[in-house]
Amino acid sequence: MHPSFKFNICWWLEDAGIEASTFDNVVERLPENAGPSQAAWQETFSKPAQVHLARAHAAEERGESASAEYKKAAFYLRMNRLPKQVPAADLQATERAYAVLGKPLRRIKFRTGEKEFIGYFRTLSTRSGSNEKPPVLVILGGLDNLKTEMIRHSDYFMGRGFATLIVENPATGENQLGFRPESSAMLDTVADYIKTRNDLDTSRVAVYGWSMGGYLGTLGGLRNDFYQAIVNVGGPSDSSFGQEHCEKAPAWIVAPYTVFANMNPLTTPRQAMCEYYEAFQLSRQLKMPTAAQLRKPILMVNGAREDLVAKDEPSSLADLGFNVTQLVFGDDGHTAESNMREHFEFTANWLMRRLKIGD
Repeated sequence: MHPSFKFNICWWLEDAGIEASTFDNVVERLPENAGPSQAAWQETFSKPAQVHLARAHAAEERGESASAEYKKAAFYLRMNRLPKQVPAADLQATERAYAVLGKPLRRIKFRTGEKEFIGYFRTLSTRSGSNEKPPVLVILGGLDNLKTEMIRHSDYFMGRGFATLIVENPATGENQLGFRPESSAMLDTVADYIKTRNDLDTSRVAVYGWSMGGYLGTLGGLRNDFYQAIVNVGGPSDSSFGQEHCEKAPAWIVAPYTVFANMNPLTTPRQAMCEYYEAFQLSRQLKMPTAAQLRKPILMVNGAREDLVAKDEPSSLADLGFNVTQLVFGDDGHTAESNMREHFEFTANWLMRRLKIGD
């Protein structure tokens, strides 16, 4: 298992309130070399999920808080998800967990062209008698990251005063769009929705993209002047899609990249996959950047031990003339996940300066 995926599981466990030893006991029951598409894997994680769902239902019948049990059930259901399939059971359990807390994940339906995608809108209640409107942060997860996996990010930025809108990448979860550069138009649809809300500060809106969401957030955020700042955490943008990097990218990411390109990972040569993604390069998508695009502040966060995207992404964007701030953690890898709390704080402070919040 790749280290970054192991770390994902660690903070999923923390969010769900499940001890690592408890999870280890479940994993020990897996047959050797089992994978999510196999019945044995699905059965292994379905059993604890159903136990926690039963406990949650019983707690609700007794009039007790059931949120913790729904979160535990959602974690195990998430372990059974498959790429490019809607994880209905995980979504339902997670949404119920927050609903019973009185903090509902408000589902917003968007349409771009003929395709739909669903987002979670979240905001804190304004103080009684206050006319202050919160700034907005649009949050995108990584390749195959579900909305439910980005709630931790949303929680932090809400705590810093932002309303948040979490959306999934194309071809992930409840996003029907295809995974290609032109799907960055989904951020235009999100912008149009935000503009309709008179309870938000629509002059202070930014995009926050995690891993592959950093790519779509950067491209879509640059293409739409409505967005005032962009945060790209460990996401590719230009040099990562070049032939030189693609040919040496770690093998563990080649298969999912190939799947999201609608190619067969068992029969598609790496070179064919690399040629497909070359068109994603920011320099190809924005051949003649406008002055406004070049001025727009971009924060790029990552670890020095990165092995997925090209380490020179910030400098490659800066060389193209973009306004880039770089934050690198020397002891960390992809998306600097073991320093997540530190870069959350840095990012919030950076956004507040760039959006002139508190002025």
